[in-house]
Amino acid sequence: MKDKIEQMPILFSKADIISYFSNEFQYRNWLYSRLKNNRIQKIRNDLYALVDISTGFPYANKFQIASQITKTSFVAYHSALEYYGLANQATLDCIVGTTTKFREFNFQDIEFSCLLFKDSFDVLNKYTEDIKVTSLEKTVIDCIDNINLGGGIDEILNALSFILYLNENKLIVALEHYDKIVLYQKVGFILEHFNDRLKLSEDFFNFCKSKLTNQIKYFLTDDFYKNSFNAKWQLVAPTNLLSRIYGGL
Repeated sequence: MKDKIEQMPILFSKADIISYFSNEFQYRNWLYSRLKNNRIQKIRNDLYALVDISTGFPYANKFQIASQITKTSFVAYHSALEYYGLANQATLDCIVGTTTKFREFNFQDIEFSCLLFKDSFDVLNKYTEDIKVTSLEKTVIDCIDNINLGGGIDEILNALSFILYLNENKLIVALEHYDKIVLYQKVGFILEHFNDRLKLSEDFFNFCKSKLTNQIKYFLTDDFYKNSFNAKWQLVAPTNLLSRIYGGL
């Protein structure tokens, strides 16, 4: 048993390690002893973390914890931007996507919030890191779809200004997955502003335009000082979208 314990994962549930023990009683005694000595910490019901005795803190980071909350949980929205190193500011919360609802909780001053998704479309399993996270392309689409969950327009624009490459086929698949006219409008409008860097093809933008109707939408008009009608995208939108990250109003 000792050898197995030494090789146990940094995050575990009862089901993960019960086979290491002769019986339930032995498992419970071991759990109680390790909790009492702060060798492990309870994150939530039936989820525990190994503690680094040199620091007194768990080995696992918030992205690893988020990926283990439910069988379908993954890092999403602004927390995914943070995982990819694109967030302007680290936050004391973690947005967790899942198809199985869980009760939100706080651990080590980090709030783990539950966002229900209908499926786990385009979630990457980073096996070497024990992290599940939305792909960069889906993260971009999700954050443009729900700007508040993306950390706000300034945060999203800052993130896009650092991205060197997006796979346009994956962007298209994500857009088709949601299939919302306003999302085609918003994505086309925003990504055009960064295309000197992203090098998305004209076919991509033509695809987005092909989904438009004559219905005019209003986009972020309360957040910017100057707005105008953009006929190409059928949007009343900021005249200078990038003013928020490059100065001005």
